[in-house]
Amino acid sequence: MKELIDKYRDNTLTAEELLRLRQQVNSATDNELEQQLLDDWNRKDMNGIAVDDECVDRMKRQIDRRIGRGPKTSERWRFTGYTYMRVAVGLLLPLLMAYTFYLRHDNKQLKASEVVVSAHAGERASVLLPDGSRVTLNSMSALSYSLGTYNQKARHIHFSGEGYFEVRRDPQSPFIIGSSHLRVEVLGTTFNLAVRSTSKTAELALEEGRVLLISTQKNDSVFLNPSEKAIVDQQTGSITVVKPCDITTASAWMRGELIFRNSPLADILHALGETYHLRFKVECPEYVHNTFTGTLPTKDLNEALEIIELSYNLEASIRNKEVILEKK
Repeated sequence: MKELIDKYRDNTLTAEELLRLRQQVNSATDNELEQQLLDDWNRKDMNGIAVDDECVDRMKRQIDRRIGRGPKTSERWRFTGYTYMRVAVGLLLPLLMAYTFYLRHDNKQLKASEVVVSAHAGERASVLLPDGSRVTLNSMSALSYSLGTYNQKARHIHFSGEGYFEVRRDPQSPFIIGSSHLRVEVLGTTFNLAVRSTSKTAELALEEGRVLLISTQKNDSVFLNPSEKAIVDQQTGSITVVKPCDITTASAWMRGELIFRNSPLADILHALGETYHLRFKVECPEYVHNTFTGTLPTKDLNEALEIIELSYNLEASIRNKEVILEKK
């Protein structure tokens, strides 16, 4: 965790590392987090300057004299408007110069920084990018981009997990998504992209526009048209195109649904495991290849288990974050 925290402070944390850091923080005990914070505090180089009370009082007196708030005297000062202006300029000019320097310095740091947005377990996040494009992140997903380079010649982002992309059209600035085993290039379009490290395949289902998908492993590419889906094998890099495809099925998670059509029980339990962050175990292996067609909720585990129980004549029980499915 120490290394990830250091990278977070230095703005060098990748999207995947941010998700890993959040998982470690959530799984740590209160005592472990307290010790980590103390260690981090002790290791931190304190570059501040110690200032005692006398120094603070002296600085205050100097400021008071500069702005005419010193000790009262019997002499009365009469200032004309011009004199006030001269005093104001003399006082404000150094402040304005310092503030301008600060803004320029801060702006450079801001442009050099990387923006990372993530959705943890059970969360969703909606991101409005600087060009007006919007990305809705599903659970356990992350997106990152650089403020300094985004939308200059291209709109580069790095992505992992699952998201629904609504990309604003800009022929002069292509929208480019980089991930572990693939690259997506578009000008303006709407699509659902799922590329998780825990899954054997990555999928892109196109709703509108046109997309170029590149497999970086195999250096293979394919253009997709609306109602087409590309499936990328994350081990071999091979691309399979399915057409037509139902985009509403791919983006069903946005409506709180998981839709299956002739899917084996093993695939269903894998999807439920990623959705509810639980392990599933079937005590009767002969059931894992039996298919299922239907819809399961993503926000009600009990309802999802009831549907599985009725469909397969099984009984579900939860023990230590593991769902056990047995014959009735």
